[in-house]
Amino acid sequence: MEVQRVSTLKAILQEIRNTVDEQLNLQLELNKCERIIQRLNSFSTACEECNQHFKLLEDDILQLKDKLGELEDSDLKHHKQTLETISSHLQGKHKLVSSGHYLSISMCFGPSIGLLFGMLIFDNIGFWLPIGMGIGIIIGAYLDADAGKKGLVL
Repeated sequence: MEVQRVSTLKAILQEIRNTVDEQLNLQLELNKCERIIQRLNSFSTACEECNQHFKLLEDDILQLKDKLGELEDSDLKHHKQTLETISSHLQGKHKLVSSGHYLSISMCFGPSIGLLFGMLIFDNIGFWLPIGMGIGIIIGAYLDADAGKKGLVL
C-alpha cells in the first residue's frame, strides 16, 4: 500500500475532524477510521481482501469529504456499515479484537464463577459474587493489556 495514500487519507480525516462538531465527530468514528487505515495498510501486502477494503474505505472517506456540509442519515449509516464490514474482516481473518473485548467477556464469566463458588462450595452467594466479578475484571483487564502490547487491538 502506498504510504502517500495513507497519509492523504489521514490528512482528509484530520480536515473532517477540524470541520465538523464534536457530536458528528463521534458519530463518524474518525479515530476508529484512522486505526482501521493503519491496520489495512499493514495487512494489505498479504491479504487481497484488505486491499479491496482499503479502496472501499478510501471511496467512503472521499464521499464524506465531498458531502461535508450536507451529510444525511443515509451517509452516516453507509459509513458505519462500511466500518463494521471492515472491522468484522479484521477481527475474523486477522484475529484483532476491539478495545475492551476481553473485559466484557470476563465480566460475564467472573460473577458466574463467583456464584458457582458461593452456592456449591462456600454456601455464601453474597460474599462470592463480588469476588468473582473482581477476579473477572482483573483477568479481562490483563488480557486486554496483553492484546494491546501484542498490537492486536483494533
